[in-house]
Amino acid sequence: MNQHELLAKTNILATDWEKEFTVRFQATFEEKLSPAPENVAILVTSEYEGIFKNGGIGTYYKTLSEKLSSQGLYVILILCQTEKEFQGESSVAPVRHIFSTHEAEKVLQLQRIHQGILSGFQQWEWVESESYRILFFVQAIAAHFHQSPIYVEFPDLCGLGYRTIQAKRAGLLGQHCVTAVTLHSGQEWLNEAHEKYSLYPGWNWFKNVYGYEQYSCENADLAFFLSWFMAEKVKSYGWNMTHAIHLPYCFPIVPALDKKRPMLDRVGLNLKRQQIPIVFFGRLEERKGLLTFIEAIAHITQQFAYEEISQQLYLLFLGKTVSLHAPETEQQDSQHYIEQKLNNKFNYTIISDLFSQEAIALVQELAPAIVCLTSPQENFPNSALEMGQLPVSLVVSDTGGFRETLNLIERSDKVRWFEPGNSQSLAAEIANAIEVYPEIPVVAKPEFLAAVNQSLLNQRLEYMKQAFTQGTVTKQQLSSPESYSRLLGMTSDQEQIFLQDYAQNIYSGQGEIIDLGCWLGSATISLAKGLEINRRVALKYKRIHAYDLFIWNQYMEKTVKGTSLEAQYQPGDSFLDEFTRRISPWSPSIKVYPGDVTEMGWNGGAIEYLFVDAMKSWELTKSIIKNFYFDLIPGVSLVHYNDFAHYYTAWIHLIIYAMRPYFKHHCNLYPAAVFQYVKPLPKDTLILDLDTPFSIFSTEDVHRAFAYSLQISNEKLRPNIAAAKVMAFIHLRDLDQAKQELIKAREMFGNAGDIPIVAEQISRRTM
Repeated sequence: MNQHELLAKTNILATDWEKEFTVRFQATFEEKLSPAPENVAILVTSEYEGIFKNGGIGTYYKTLSEKLSSQGLYVILILCQTEKEFQGESSVAPVRHIFSTHEAEKVLQLQRIHQGILSGFQQWEWVESESYRILFFVQAIAAHFHQSPIYVEFPDLCGLGYRTIQAKRAGLLGQHCVTAVTLHSGQEWLNEAHEKYSLYPGWNWFKNVYGYEQYSCENADLAFFLSWFMAEKVKSYGWNMTHAIHLPYCFPIVPALDKKRPMLDRVGLNLKRQQIPIVFFGRLEERKGLLTFIEAIAHITQQFAYEEISQQLYLLFLGKTVSLHAPETEQQDSQHYIEQKLNNKFNYTIISDLFSQEAIALVQELAPAIVCLTSPQENFPNSALEMGQLPVSLVVSDTGGFRETLNLIERSDKVRWFEPGNSQSLAAEIANAIEVYPEIPVVAKPEFLAAVNQSLLNQRLEYMKQAFTQGTVTKQQLSSPESYSRLLGMTSDQEQIFLQDYAQNIYSGQGEIIDLGCWLGSATISLAKGLEINRRVALKYKRIHAYDLFIWNQYMEKTVKGTSLEAQYQPGDSFLDEFTRRISPWSPSIKVYPGDVTEMGWNGGAIEYLFVDAMKSWELTKSIIKNFYFDLIPGVSLVHYNDFAHYYTAWIHLIIYAMRPYFKHHCNLYPAAVFQYVKPLPKDTLILDLDTPFSIFSTEDVHRAFAYSLQISNEKLRPNIAAAKVMAFIHLRDLDQAKQELIKAREMFGNAGDIPIVAEQISRRTM
């Protein structure tokens, strides 16, 4: 039996597993580990700032280890793709132990099956070998800390978490382990950025690695993506991102300049006082825009007198030298390429062996410099987080990732954007910066940066806590109507996560947030939690407007059964006191409207997010459209239909179909659907004064409307939508057509979802 077959079996007896497959540390290393820390974090990476000379992922993991350690977690670092041996010793303050995968055989007690697996790999199968070695270390740590919650995080790059995540899903790591993947930039991204996508000689190897990366992201308990730009990119590769969470990472705050340790003297730059430093900051490779930058420098000589500008500028290349792949580079490394292209035309220096903090300190000492961040595509670059804190002029490639990064730290002053990959555009913006040099931009204060960092950390800790509380937060659970809900209410876990993320990261404050039918506040609180840490919206007071009758109904008992609210209220009782208690931590941001929404309406101006769980009748639906829809903001607002997949509210599908020229389907969140408002809705779109929705729509319209809803829905929603179509014809009092639709629904979906309920509805009417 190989390990792959093993992971597919979830019914192995514990005694057999203990005997044949358990991995533990060797006794001498077991003694080094604390006997029982409260919480453990295992960080797996091939990069770590301070151990290796790199930024990016390495800087992220150094910062993350510091943040988790500050919260009392017992941090263990597993390093990949290195032959260094650490023997569990750590010289890095926040990390308690460091192991490299290279030393697995020396540190772990491996069973015969494990040794056989590792000995069977060829040299080129290093990803598979590393993935197993990581799994064995995680198994040993989990066995040692068997009573502690263990958080294991991987970068997406190379899918190194593949086997560990597979093992977790097979039940082999226990419920005390939570796996996570943070998307940085996988191999598919890198190859596309290098313009060798699908053409690389080792295509089969890369294809396998792409699969590992995709599987890891889609099946980890937690998947974090740093920017929406990155999420859209991987979705274009076919990845399922419905469960993934938008969470930028914490970043190092650049300290004040240490004048006692001048970097300029150390590196020996021959920079004259009158020269303008132009800094290329990033790894010296194609995907960081090196070739575009070199071309732009050549264009600059055409805009200025060559002799003058060549003496006026000093070019500084700060980044690791690597081999280049583009045809025009003739397989040179980046240093030789730069030397060939510049060929004594400019004063320049290449510095490729600095740690990230050293490179930052050097730029800080050069300020005011002109720093160029030129990647043609970028996810959530540390370079922008770092350079954005410095009083330097920035010339930046206008990718979504760069914009999201600089927005996070509120850096907009003295930033010039150029078209990604366009050397002429880059040259023009560098020239503009030269014309007005020197500039002293306004940068964020350390106190603000610390607050942003703390809010990001708090969110990560909250997601980790939820994952441990729920056992796992897998894709299947998030899309299941029976999943554990973080907040008591009639919204799904998926909806609650989406709402909190929206209010934190997307909501701009251009309009208000409306919650129609808030019940116990699961949607209200999710929105309020996100708004609380939204750094782009300054005025948060009473931005969320919560409407409900707050009168208890019998159907509510089913949802509160087994909770403290069971039997607390009788039908007709007011539960406003309970709602008020639940929202109390966030009450400054929430305005409550007890009563009938048809009587209260809305006069509060523009609406940016409209959460609708109140279209329980056609009269309510008409009132909501009349009073709220015409205050939506074209191109900005979202409308969230919580009852989209409820069998009874068939009219929701009819109005969505009628208004489809003005709304674009945004996403499905079981059991809901969200639509973006794309252009102004004319007042006469619907004849809303008629008594029933079916006076407006023909039978053929009903067929078209439900065909549209089925088309835009995922598999989980479709049985209930088919049931709603049956109910539409029941509402229309066409029982013959309703029976035909019931037959079709059962042929397609059996008795899934609400189909048995509508069958009962037909039965009652034909008795």
